Amino acid sequence: MIENTPPRQLAVRLPPHPDELLSSWISRHAAFYAVPPLVMLRHCLPEASSLRAADLQLSSDQEIRLASMFATEPAVINRMIFGNISQSSHRLIAVRPTQICTNCSSQHGEPAPILRSQLLGWRLTCPLCATPLSDPGGREHPSPFRQYCRAALYGEKLLDDEAERGIATWTSLGFS
Repeated sequence: MIENTPPRQLAVRLPPHPDELLSSWISRHAAFYAVPPLVMLRHCLPEASSLRAADLQLSSDQEIRLASMFATEPAVINRMIFGNISQSSHRLIAVRPTQICTNCSSQHGEPAPILRSQLLGWRLTCPLCATPLSDPGGREHPSPFRQYCRAALYGEKLLDDEAERGIATWTSLGFS
């Protein structure tokens, strides 16, 4: 009988950072409670296979259960995952952060949150502050493509509109 009772809300809930990835938020909670991140996720969603799978897609029922556990709204959970990004664009989502915003990442303590934008291969600028994203190691790489910066930023917007908002652009024509 105890097995079927839903888990109670977490006693301590850490607020999500703007643009934070769901797995990052769960991992920060897991660190606070001194448990592995997958254990924390499975405490909330026993059927969950991995943090990566949860980042890519959750059912509305799973979003509601997570929201209940973390005392938030399902819309907050939905904004933390890549569920709105088409399956064909998933290949542009990195497994680990490939870039950072030096403005936004320096504002946070440890463990530092992982932002959704750090995994999006088409992002050139931070969606929060519009600062150019940098190499995670802080290394400066001179770009041989500096003269194409304006076109690259336009391309970022087109790809972001297509992947994040479902706004069909010329980029979606014939490229499957």
